[in-house]
Amino acid sequence: MKKHGGERNGDGFMDRISQLPQHILQHVLSFLSQKEAVQTSLLSKSWRYLWCTRPNIEFRESRFTGNKETFMSVLDKTLQGYHDQMLCIQEFCVEISNIDSVSESISLLEKWIPIVTMNMRLKTFNLSFSSNVTYFNLPVILVVFESEFLHKLYLKRCMLLSQKPLDMVLSKHLKTLSLKRVYIKDETFEKIMSSCPFIEYVVLHKCEGLRIIKVNKSHNLKHFDFDDYRCNYIIKIDVPTIETIKIGGFPNWCDHRKYFPHLKSLHLKFVKLSAELFNNFSSNFPCLEELSLWFCYGLDKFHLFSRSMKHLILALLGSIKAASMKAVIDAPNIVKFEYEGDIPGSISFTTSTKWKSNIVVQSNGSFDDYTSSRCLKLNELLKALSESEISVNIANPPLLVLDDDGGLYEPVAVENLSLSGYYWPFSSHARFLNCLFCVCHPRYVYAHPSFDEFLWKILVTEREMRHYFWQRDLEEVSMEAFDENVNERSPECGLPGKHKNIRFRLKWIELSDLP
Repeated sequence: MKKHGGERNGDGFMDRISQLPQHILQHVLSFLSQKEAVQTSLLSKSWRYLWCTRPNIEFRESRFTGNKETFMSVLDKTLQGYHDQMLCIQEFCVEISNIDSVSESISLLEKWIPIVTMNMRLKTFNLSFSSNVTYFNLPVILVVFESEFLHKLYLKRCMLLSQKPLDMVLSKHLKTLSLKRVYIKDETFEKIMSSCPFIEYVVLHKCEGLRIIKVNKSHNLKHFDFDDYRCNYIIKIDVPTIETIKIGGFPNWCDHRKYFPHLKSLHLKFVKLSAELFNNFSSNFPCLEELSLWFCYGLDKFHLFSRSMKHLILALLGSIKAASMKAVIDAPNIVKFEYEGDIPGSISFTTSTKWKSNIVVQSNGSFDDYTSSRCLKLNELLKALSESEISVNIANPPLLVLDDDGGLYEPVAVENLSLSGYYWPFSSHARFLNCLFCVCHPRYVYAHPSFDEFLWKILVTEREMRHYFWQRDLEEVSMEAFDENVNERSPECGLPGKHKNIRFRLKWIELSDLP
């Protein structure tokens, strides 16, 4: 029988992995961090220098144990080694965190960026400066757009400036462009977008210099992500291929095209909306499955009809806006609805599937109060969601409950009730919980550990000593300790230690069974 050659490990077994072709071993190393790749040099003789030829290079100064001079020296020697061996680099990631002597870093980058991008067939380039105060001018960075091999570009805290207009954009294969805190002019961005026909993913976060952002010539664009709350930007998206839009800022939605045939996910935050968005919504967004509207303007009254909608998120800022909102939602295939804010004025649902709703009621802390009208609004909201599995989170329960007319409400079945926020005296929480249990009948009650003792008293030890409207409806109370990580439950016969997470399980008498 013919024996295969190869090294043996310390136990005498044949090391067959080391016999794999070098390009396969380099591919394996590409999934490791730079530090982990270097550690493979200890495996055997054949691995000693293999990390020096892997196709991706990652140098992050924040993770480097030596000083600035050593960091730049190792980076320079590594790149020189690749250059001398005429090796290709698929991914090149550099993070500069020590900005006190950043001029040394810039000099070295000016030397190597043209070589790496133009001569080494670079596909992914990631350059970031860790600073909260300035942008770093690196004119040579524009040369990356002359690379025909570049697929992904990530820049942070750089300046994309040129003495003359950006004429040479040859990155025909660029698919991802991520600019975070980058200084770039409108005309430079427009030139890049119009010259890169295959670009699919664009990220613009807090970029200076931009005012009018036009996205209308990238016919393969699928994802657009914009985040900046400092100015009133104008964003114009007019590409039919887009699938995901995320906009955080103050632009007007009406500047975009009306028909998005392939859009699946739309996330808007602080964006100015109008009734036009909801007119013919199902026709203009035939594939939209997820809609998220956070603190947007113009949500006072709207009628939303969508057959494709599966996940809807609404968040309102301020009690006045919430109280004035009147929403009619016709989404027959919705799976989940989420709401955060003060109790809205009116929401009605038309659905035909099994769905869940998650409501986070934000109150105003110690200055807030719950009156009969306020509890009635919460009761009406829960009734509108009664066809769903409801979870309610009361953030910052009120200090004052002016009345607790529990007999006025028809309680709604709720799967989960969570209480979080400030801890007020027992009497304040008792009145509030009395009012809350008349509005809804939760199956499980979760609370911040500071509330555990209070809930134990009101639900168990002092339940018979006090008069509550909901007492006749509550049939059984049990308590469980649980581990959030492993989803385990165990019954408790007394108040557990504070180190445990607990929940109260309540069994209510069906309303039809009451006398």
